[in-house]
Amino acid sequence: MPARTGADRRPLFARAPIVVLVVLAYIGVLHYAYVNHIAPLFSYLQYAYRDPDPVYYGIAIGVTVLLALLLPREIRRPSHMIAWLLYLVAVLPGIIVPQMAPALDRPEAFRLGMWVGGCFLLVVLLGTRRTLRGFIPLAPMTAANWWRLIGAFWVGLNLIVLAYAGVKWSLPSFEDVYSVRGEFRATESSDPALAYVVPMLDKIINPLLILRGLVWKRWLALAAGVLGQLYLYSLQGNKTAVLAPVALLAAYFFLKRRHPVGPTILGAGVLGSIVIMTIDLWQHSNDLTSLFIRRVLVTPGIVLMGYVQTFDPIPKAKLGYSILSDFFPYPYQKEPPDLVGAEFFDNPFTHANASWLADGYANFGYAGMLGATIILVLLLWAIDDATRGLDRVFSCLIFVMPGLALAESAILTAILTHGFFFAIVLCALAPRAGPVDENGQPEREHPADPDPPDPAAPEVARARTGELTHV
Repeated sequence: MPARTGADRRPLFARAPIVVLVVLAYIGVLHYAYVNHIAPLFSYLQYAYRDPDPVYYGIAIGVTVLLALLLPREIRRPSHMIAWLLYLVAVLPGIIVPQMAPALDRPEAFRLGMWVGGCFLLVVLLGTRRTLRGFIPLAPMTAANWWRLIGAFWVGLNLIVLAYAGVKWSLPSFEDVYSVRGEFRATESSDPALAYVVPMLDKIINPLLILRGLVWKRWLALAAGVLGQLYLYSLQGNKTAVLAPVALLAAYFFLKRRHPVGPTILGAGVLGSIVIMTIDLWQHSNDLTSLFIRRVLVTPGIVLMGYVQTFDPIPKAKLGYSILSDFFPYPYQKEPPDLVGAEFFDNPFTHANASWLADGYANFGYAGMLGATIILVLLLWAIDDATRGLDRVFSCLIFVMPGLALAESAILTAILTHGFFFAIVLCALAPRAGPVDENGQPEREHPADPDPPDPAAPEVARARTGELTHV
């Protein structure tokens, strides 16, 4: 029997022909859902349909396939995980959806798709490559003290939220979340601290407790994290909060595989979309398709077009409402998300938050998209550097929720408000057993040393049980 080649030993979803087929299947399912289940019901919300230009559409599909082929096939560090998540929920919709939605004319929609693809190409070629090493200083704590710190943050931050927002004893339905969001935004405007405290709980601290329960079977921590997310959902009506435990559970079982392959995320998107549409068909409903496919997979592309349509004919924001207010006076009464909500969606109460690409365009046009992407590349380098020496599974899971938030947040907001900076600091403080390889496995700091560590040593025994290596 002939020996198996290296290509034969690759996981199925790591093989180039399978990657191409999965991307095409994903685009096909997205197109079908948009034409048959979204556009007929939501055209009044800018989800109308037009036939794509065959040439433009073909090139756009080719770009999405090329990006998928260039992305790291195996998830070895957090930047890989974040890049695949962004590709799924921000980049692919940002390239494909404008070609079949009429908010922009065909040439402008094609131009937008090519800018999205070109910007993300920088993320693929640079952001996932760990170009800079050792520039984030580490100050590892013991495992016990680190988890005490997480617990103290959970108690302290929840007390702040309780003091400002109180307690609600019922969970809103998904149909009622918009009124809940309006009430919370009014509370948040009078108590600005909530704008920082709630994302820290929602994106970092509660997920960390959930991960402690999943990875180390600490069920009390799991319960505290889940209850914390439900509490935040009752206050702010953010569906991400209540769906976070499900997302973390799915990511945990995916990353537990010895060689987790990025394109599997796309395969799950294809299968999940088909299941959702089948359930809706069986129930004579469109609720799940609207909630998951429209909101999660299509809306990022629609909102991105809204930012281009809104800010193309008017002066750009130039961060005049933010860090560059001393240099550029902001000419509008509303910040970009609210301005796009009022102008593009014709609803003054809509807060149209969008990805780093959309925010970059609102501030400096297409050059702003490029600038925001360069900051994203630097952020990914910092994340990979801060997690050096940590277990691969755990370090990737820490950044699942911030990574998803980046698909609907400005890059500076994501860093300062939605948990990236906070998570990097916590990772720099996290305990380490010693150096590890790219797969998260311990390796000797001096490979040439002929004397292996004593297996009876306490440090080695603790590392084997995961007390230190796995935080």
